[in-house]
Amino acid sequence: MGRSVLLLVWLGVSVSVGDAFGQTTPERSAAQYVEEVHALLREAGRADIAEKEAAALRERAQQLARQYAARLKDRARGSEDRFHLGYLYYLANDVENMVAVFRELMRDRAVSEEDRQRLRLYLIEKYCESGRLREAEEERAAISPDAFNAKEVMAAAAMRLAVAYTEAGQLEHAMRAQEAAYAAARQSGVIPLAWKAARALAELYVAMGKINESRAVLSQLKDELQRQLSWAEGEAVQTLTRTVAQIESTLAQLELIGKTAPEIAVAKWIEEPPTRLAELRGRVVVLEFWAAWCPDCRGLIPHIRRWAARYEKEGVKILAVTRYYGFNGREVGRASKEEEERFLAEFKRLRELPYGTALDDGQRSFETYHVTWVPTIAIIDRSGRIRYIFTWNENPSLGEWMIRQVLSESASER
Repeated sequence: MGRSVLLLVWLGVSVSVGDAFGQTTPERSAAQYVEEVHALLREAGRADIAEKEAAALRERAQQLARQYAARLKDRARGSEDRFHLGYLYYLANDVENMVAVFRELMRDRAVSEEDRQRLRLYLIEKYCESGRLREAEEERAAISPDAFNAKEVMAAAAMRLAVAYTEAGQLEHAMRAQEAAYAAARQSGVIPLAWKAARALAELYVAMGKINESRAVLSQLKDELQRQLSWAEGEAVQTLTRTVAQIESTLAQLELIGKTAPEIAVAKWIEEPPTRLAELRGRVVVLEFWAAWCPDCRGLIPHIRRWAARYEKEGVKILAVTRYYGFNGREVGRASKEEEERFLAEFKRLRELPYGTALDDGQRSFETYHVTWVPTIAIIDRSGRIRYIFTWNENPSLGEWMIRQVLSESASER
């Protein structure tokens, strides 16, 4: 298997799998099956389609994956075909058949340890989704520390477990898993991975009231990257500089915690009554900075919609803030302000959002909250103070955990 194919697919990067396991055979129907399913999933991820249409496309993709796996099952012989078969089961969310195929594949002596541990990432993901955390931990323990890319794989596995533990409400376990992820990510030398792991760990620390530990993790990574800048060259300089700037913004956000939430500066409200944060004292505010073009923002929508449904009666208010990007639903920088405003109103209806959005006055609100990455969410308590700021890191359950924590308190106790 190519060294990065499985890891890239597992991390959500669209790649061709026709050359899996290092083979250069002509395109097979198995690869075409996978690509057809991927095409449906890409279509479901578009910004300009309705929620029901997107759900229908995802359901169709799952059905096709199941159907194509059945076709391939009896004629999958080589390692490439067996990988495609297992991956189709993965896309179909057929966990038991996926496990059976991937476990058989890992017993194949022709498959390297490097490739086996990438297969383990798929197993860990599905075990976590199924709540089978003991089995996920066993797979993580089986990752060889000596194989190529071992630290990246270890970090990815531990981060997925941290998310699963958060979803289960086991934040101590989540913290320990994320600490292991950060340690492995630092050792890997992959800067974006180290930053992602550090940010996720810092957010867990904040949720658990460990502000100093959160600050220490971010400052440590910042210092390490700044030292690298003295000898870096080419694209590495840009990556390091950008990451250091993002860490500095996150450190600045930590300084906002416990302080009165700054008022947002709004140029226009779209499908939402004008309001001020000061008018919402006595309620818990979930303030989201987002963009319609951002896939991660769209991925967070089902969670925020669920938060609104679950907690609005308990006093939660969702406020969303975006800015002008010239986004017309397909491309950034193509729409006039008026066209973008119309699209945002349509987007609310397409995605069945129970809230509208505010358009930032320039970038004033983004700058006030030190937002350099979307989506970013600030949770504001009933007394109007910021209690938590987190950036999308595939762990929205941590945001919900904080909402419940703040709801359980009264403004007079703060």
